[in-house]
Amino acid sequence: MDPAFPDVAADLDGWRLAEQAVETLFEVPGARVRGATRRYEDERTRTAVRKAARLDHEWRFVAATRLGFEPALPGGVVPLILPMVRRQAREAFAERLAGRGLEHVSLRDDDRVRVPERTRAWLTRFGARDPVAGGVPVVGLVCVWADRNDFFVVTGGHPEGQLADLLSLADPPDRLTLTAAEYRQEFLDTVRSVS
Repeated sequence: MDPAFPDVAADLDGWRLAEQAVETLFEVPGARVRGATRRYEDERTRTAVRKAARLDHEWRFVAATRLGFEPALPGGVVPLILPMVRRQAREAFAERLAGRGLEHVSLRDDDRVRVPERTRAWLTRFGARDPVAGGVPVVGLVCVWADRNDFFVVTGGHPEGQLADLLSLADPPDRLTLTAAEYRQEFLDTVRSVS
């Protein structure tokens, strides 16, 4: 049976659901891992850049995935499986960033963050360059955790700085003056809303 789509309760005002799919993510001996994913795009930022710079491009995204295992996992194995899921999620995310046309994708660091139900999650940060507009530096984030027998992966990407500065925009709208720290906080708020 396919996993249910994750709920994203964060205020995603200005974001649009860009894609929704259930697919096999990877296979391990004796099991297949399926993912139900919802991917969102920050339409407000895209529109603001399009108006200010006549450049139509996806600048920010977030995707939430709930994993399911076929056959279902027996009780008590979640702590044993989590490192493998985390490794697979990181590798797949790096490949997807490169597949989206980003260049120089590299692992930057790992951190632990708190998610719902007092659970701790691994947050991995990647750096890359988006070749649009001369090579905008971007950050890719992947967060992985398990809640009982549910595994979640939330990914996101955003500019590594204010788009107004990165695109040399004069008199930009407020939306284009968000900092990398503000983008990261919005991503973490979204992560903490996923169930």
